[in-house]
Amino acid sequence: MSYKNALILSASLIATSFIAMPQTVFAQDAEDSVKIDEIVVSARKREESLQDVPIAVTALDAAAIENLHTSTITGIDRLVPNVDLGDNPFAGLGLVAVIRGVGFSDPEKSFEPVVGLSIDGIFLSSNTGAAFDVFDLEKVEVLRGPQGTLFGRNTVGGVINATRTRPTGEAGLKLGTRLTNHSGEEFLAVANLPQFEDSISAKIYGFSKKHDQFAVNTVTGEKDPQKDLLAFGGALLFEPNDDVEALISVDYFDDDSFGPPVYNLSVPGADLLCTLPSFVLPTIPNGAGCASGSIDVAEASDFDEFTSGTPFITTIDGWSVTSNIEYDINDNLTFTSLTGYRETDDQQLQNAVGGPNVFSASIPTPGGPVFLLGAEQFPLLHQNRVQEADQFSQEFRLSGNINENLDFVAGLYYLDSDYTLTGGEFPDGVFGNSRAFNTPTPDVTTAAQQAEAYAVFIDGTYQITDSLSFSGGFRFSYEEKDFQTEFVFRGPLDTDGDNIPDTPNPLNGQTVDVSDNWSSPTWRAILQYDLNDDLMLYGGYSRGFRSGGFNGRGGSVATASQSYDQETVDNFEIGARAEFFDNRLRINPTGFWGFYNDKQEENLARVPGGGPTEIETFVENASEVEIKGVELEVLGRITPEITVRGAFGYVDAEFDEFLVQDLSDLTGVSFIDVSDSRNLRSGPDETASVGINYNNLFFDGSIGLNLDASYNYQSRITTSAAQDPLGLGRDSVAGNSGFDFSATVSTQREGANVSLTGFINDAFDDAPGRLGTSIVIPGIFTFAVGSPTRIYGLEATVEF
Repeated sequence: MSYKNALILSASLIATSFIAMPQTVFAQDAEDSVKIDEIVVSARKREESLQDVPIAVTALDAAAIENLHTSTITGIDRLVPNVDLGDNPFAGLGLVAVIRGVGFSDPEKSFEPVVGLSIDGIFLSSNTGAAFDVFDLEKVEVLRGPQGTLFGRNTVGGVINATRTRPTGEAGLKLGTRLTNHSGEEFLAVANLPQFEDSISAKIYGFSKKHDQFAVNTVTGEKDPQKDLLAFGGALLFEPNDDVEALISVDYFDDDSFGPPVYNLSVPGADLLCTLPSFVLPTIPNGAGCASGSIDVAEASDFDEFTSGTPFITTIDGWSVTSNIEYDINDNLTFTSLTGYRETDDQQLQNAVGGPNVFSASIPTPGGPVFLLGAEQFPLLHQNRVQEADQFSQEFRLSGNINENLDFVAGLYYLDSDYTLTGGEFPDGVFGNSRAFNTPTPDVTTAAQQAEAYAVFIDGTYQITDSLSFSGGFRFSYEEKDFQTEFVFRGPLDTDGDNIPDTPNPLNGQTVDVSDNWSSPTWRAILQYDLNDDLMLYGGYSRGFRSGGFNGRGGSVATASQSYDQETVDNFEIGARAEFFDNRLRINPTGFWGFYNDKQEENLARVPGGGPTEIETFVENASEVEIKGVELEVLGRITPEITVRGAFGYVDAEFDEFLVQDLSDLTGVSFIDVSDSRNLRSGPDETASVGINYNNLFFDGSIGLNLDASYNYQSRITTSAAQDPLGLGRDSVAGNSGFDFSATVSTQREGANVSLTGFINDAFDDAPGRLGTSIVIPGIFTFAVGSPTRIYGLEATVEF
């Protein structure tokens, strides 16, 4: 779909919204009308009505989230245009977040995410541990586009701002369970305690979740376990008087989960991993390392089967404590202190390519055969990554009104985040003594980073006239990072498990200890014009900033030592916020146009000072990207019982320039533009959803019935920066669409409420799964992971 066609379609959808709504219903007297509830957001760090905020934001309350019948935050993208959220299977509770065509999916903690995730005001420094469950959320706000003024750091794509429920101060208990296909079991308990001494309220919760893979593993003959999560915590709210409140939350989670099915897409003659076994390891089962032994098996069974001889483990546990203190200095000014601390430990243990394991064999080498130890099977390409991370953040804010025409938020922000990675051979007993290929690859590579970020910011709105206002903000960010890595090689082993003499690796024992810093101003300026109480127009500009850093996967001293610079994005946006028919129809269209400068990319380049054949993969500021698109959100109340909703998004994202070294020039000073041969990893070009909800009371209001139906669509997604060299489309996954249905019956009475829900998502998809994402490593291998489709089950909730 072209950009022009997308604009035409958006205009048509707006016009259709007017035509499709029953005009006779909208023409009722005001006293009989049923208005859409006002939605209050904190997108600008102060509470405002959604329709008064001149930025692109979607707000979902607890009821909207519950109607999605999703476990994690990834499910909310069905209601938000130009947003694609998914699980990153290569990190514990890893989150892939793409907003307006820009996202980040790398599990390396030295790389910065491009979409900020905030939980109760605390920004996460990594996307690891970010795919949290939504069982106790009060609301979620999705801010699209760069938010470089008010929110944390590295928000060039946008922000997902989640808020948990607060202690109520009234005795109450909520118990819930969800049973789904694939042996899914979820249990929830949230208890609110009565207020103590008229000033202290408390809440505690516990949550557990388990389910199996969606497909049968042909190696084990059954569905392997996948999800195994336990979480618990609580919150304490202290309100000594009308001017002070302090909310302290403590949370713990332990996720001993397995990853999804992994599929090998490698083909003979093009990918080393598929070609190598045919002449090096003759005892490998047919198809190991190739598509024939992996993805072909899955596709032949319509994704009901997969082949994996090695467990894919992605575990993570962690805890956090958050303190939010607010003090009303006077009627016009409020001081806020927001403090957060978080620790996580995670491990990834897997066969990175999927498919069956191989057997022990000898490898012919010029100096004689090298033997793989033991008689057991082992994975072709193992990966073991153990990481420890922690972060501390502090934010001070002063907000309020200078006079009746000017309100503002100003503050200071500080973040200290550290991580340590140890990777290499498997721990004892996992695969015996076997080692993939038995070659001199890094057995134990350690990497560590200490990062500090500082910022000062101010944002405000000035009412120029009764109808015209100006919103502006400024932020100055400074970040510094210290990075270390050490290369440790064990080298080839003989049959006794000892190192073969005279085979040292030149990198063995080398270390890197480097540091760098980056700083950048970011700002925004928006003009807002209120035509009347029901229609607001706005247009503005904003800049986002993403910090520079170091390559945590550098394969040599040169690649690990070289830093890359920050990237910035300049975004222009226009939009309208409109309500019609006595606030029974809401239409919010948005158009945007962004330019990414010095975008960080992985490139092949000559090693500085190296020889003519010394080429490494560096992270460099290589590209310029242009992104433009439109968004439309519609919400209508047809009758007191029936609500309709719709969302549409279109993104056109492409490289304007992608410069890499001309490797034929031995001086390393010549560059060529390869933008036509590179993929811009992005979300779907088109997203759409439409839905209808019926909610009514029967039997004198004692029984409630809630029916919900929706259709969701997203187009093809480009998943790999490297293009498929064979042109087989392995660098993308197909688009998908589906229908979701749910029905809830609940009691409505004092004392205890009971609800029972049946739901099905992707109702008409016959296959249990599909490709979720794929990665092309040209000439080496191509692999993908699976994602479930149809999920159905029952939910029961009791509230006292």
